[in-house]
Amino acid sequence: MSVIRKFITSALILFALIFSLVFSVGSSAYAATACRPPLAPVIPDGATAPKEDILAALKTIKNDFQPAIVNFQNCIATEKTAIGDVATEQQISEWDQLFDYAYALETQVADQMNKAIRAYKARTAKETAE
Repeated sequence: MSVIRKFITSALILFALIFSLVFSVGSSAYAATACRPPLAPVIPDGATAPKEDILAALKTIKNDFQPAIVNFQNCIATEKTAIGDVATEQQISEWDQLFDYAYALETQVADQMNKAIRAYKARTAKETAE
């Protein structure tokens, strides 16, 4: 296959991808994107949970949730780049909202985990003092 034929084939495939993404916009934020946010992990109650549960939640956040958030944000950025200048204002707004949602979700999970850790430490300090 000649270089020109490969270039034309690649350009047609890229055009088809962009065309399908541009015209797949619906009314919800997820309609414009193939990217899906991860589910937030379950955070144990630090006032009652054993140390093992706290450590398991930390491991899940570090090894599963945070990389999934990064992958989700990268997916959004990749779609924005692929569509480029032909993206509608609605698409751009939806991508920005999803990106902000990912950041807010990550912050919420971190806050919940920190509260659980503080509660666990306060409980175990009280138990040790008794």
